[in-house]
Amino acid sequence: MKRSWTLLLIGSALATSSFSSCAQSPNESQVDFTEPAAVESDVAPDIDQVPTALEVEQASELPGERPQTTRPQLTKRAYLTLGVTSIEDSFGQVRQIIQKQQGDLLSLQDSSDRQRSLSLELRVPQERLDATLDDFTVLGEVRGRSISTEDVSSQIVDLQARLKNARKSEEALLELMGRTGEISDILEVSKELSNVRQTIEQMAAQQQNLQTKVRYSTITLELESAITITSDQPALSRQLANSWQLATHSVGSFTTNLLQIGLWLFAYSPYLVVLLCGAAIVKKVRLADRS
Repeated sequence: MKRSWTLLLIGSALATSSFSSCAQSPNESQVDFTEPAAVESDVAPDIDQVPTALEVEQASELPGERPQTTRPQLTKRAYLTLGVTSIEDSFGQVRQIIQKQQGDLLSLQDSSDRQRSLSLELRVPQERLDATLDDFTVLGEVRGRSISTEDVSSQIVDLQARLKNARKSEEALLELMGRTGEISDILEVSKELSNVRQTIEQMAAQQQNLQTKVRYSTITLELESAITITSDQPALSRQLANSWQLATHSVGSFTTNLLQIGLWLFAYSPYLVVLLCGAAIVKKVRLADRS
């Protein structure tokens, strides 16, 4: 019975905190008109001086009372491929540009095949994205360029609302824990409070991640060498690998041949024994004749 009462209290606290977050929005602004005082004159008022419905609506929409539209929260990611004459020199210039634009180098991948290339993943403040791309384009020939944008405004607003409700639930559970006296009740409320706090931490991390993506833009930069490496001879490492492969193959073949010869000798061993015995007898007979 006590457990059911505790669960009922927890549910009531969570429901109260959720309902309190869904407060009604304030009513639209209205313009109050006071009736004009009676004019002690026989002259009727001019009909042009009476405000029309359109004028009343325009008067109610004052500039200071218009709702301000929030700026959309956008995440941007850019891709840029450049053909350069020297990978090393271009990489040094890229590092200088990133340092000037207050950015960071996140990852680097160097591949040298027939055409050497360098893949970089960079991060710069969003307001410096265009300037950074313009600085990169002067380093070499632009072979590819693209920018993708995603609006995460609804996700951020949703997380903010859920965080607000979760924190109100946390406050309600803390207040309920202070009012309960039984150990079993306290344990139930503490368990629910732990779950709510874990949810708050997860949503706060998601919100911070989205805000970081909005503040900083990611650039994937590909530096490709304009000079293609051509060579008739394979690389030294390739030659050594081929030699080792041939040597191991030769050793394996020689070992196999020796094993085959041994098997043949083992199969003909009875005949070899007869031949050896016969040779021994013939030799002994010849020695007896001489004596």
